[in-house]
Amino acid sequence: MSLEHNFSLSEEQDMIRDTLRKFVADVAQPAALAADEERAFVGENLSGLAELGLLGLPVSEESGGLGLGMLSFSIALEEIAKACASTAVLMLTQAGLCARALEGIESASELLGEIIAGEKIAGFVGPESGIIAAESGDELSLSGMVELCIAGEKADLLILMAKSPEGENLLLRLDAGQFSASPRHSLGFRAAGPAAISFAENIPGAAILVRGEAADRAIEVAHLAGQIGGAAIALGTAQSCIELSMSYAKERMAFGKPLARQQAVSHKLVEIYRSRDAARHQTYHAARLADAGQDCKAEAMMARLAAQEAAVLAGDEGIQIHGGFGFTTEYHVERHYRDAKTLEVLHQGPDRMRDCLGSEIGTLS
Repeated sequence: MSLEHNFSLSEEQDMIRDTLRKFVADVAQPAALAADEERAFVGENLSGLAELGLLGLPVSEESGGLGLGMLSFSIALEEIAKACASTAVLMLTQAGLCARALEGIESASELLGEIIAGEKIAGFVGPESGIIAAESGDELSLSGMVELCIAGEKADLLILMAKSPEGENLLLRLDAGQFSASPRHSLGFRAAGPAAISFAENIPGAAILVRGEAADRAIEVAHLAGQIGGAAIALGTAQSCIELSMSYAKERMAFGKPLARQQAVSHKLVEIYRSRDAARHQTYHAARLADAGQDCKAEAMMARLAAQEAAVLAGDEGIQIHGGFGFTTEYHVERHYRDAKTLEVLHQGPDRMRDCLGSEIGTLS
């Protein structure tokens, strides 16, 4: 694990952040509350990001992307999540999980281009779902069910990571008709098309894109993108809760002075600021290591854990600072809190992540 830290942003990364702030102010923020309340899929936001070319941020130039790396991608996700975590998690799914998994797979190059151009929406099923793919002749039989798949309700296809009965990793592409999606009324990410996924009985063997070492590589790069990208979304959610809470605490009077000057509230604000800043340092550090091509699996998982905890804390304390208003939708804090709690259990969940992290740093070996 590297101990070097460098957090200054390049001129290009500052420009990406400014572009996203304008997109958020003009497009994502005004529609975020209604989309969440109505569980309305934010597909137009995803199309807008594709038109800006931003779905190609973490994808290499050789594969048709911008090749700007994980730090630039994290900056983008953080900015979007401040307004609408549903849009951010959709961007992570398309550009970070699906697109990164498909990089370098010759047979999937056209599909990769369609995903980063916003022409097709892909759902992602990771290895944590435990799907088993048994081969029989020219067909596959998939066992298992996915309880929550982001974008599943609107997905044109799935990128699915499974294992053979013998334990070999497989990367599959499932098209319409090869899976069924049942909309889920999830706690958070309500506007991201969450759905439960079940599979058709007989799937053509051609659904397997790669297997063995190539599938191992796809799993590894998608996992890394998921950890760092998930951390960035948590940072954006935490930041929004902090800004909302600070604004409310400065305006709300109690015992003759603003809430922000009451020690109990001031201490809450200090803790959520401190937690967010520490998590941001870890997240940017992991992203820089990834961009430098260094092994940073442990740093990425630690960043995800720290950022998730910061987001949940900021949402929890934010609701308490707002008092009864914290539970009302128009104050937004409860929406960010629900998104933070949902992010916390996506993909692996904190306990499983700690198990993986323990193995990575040697505490369980």
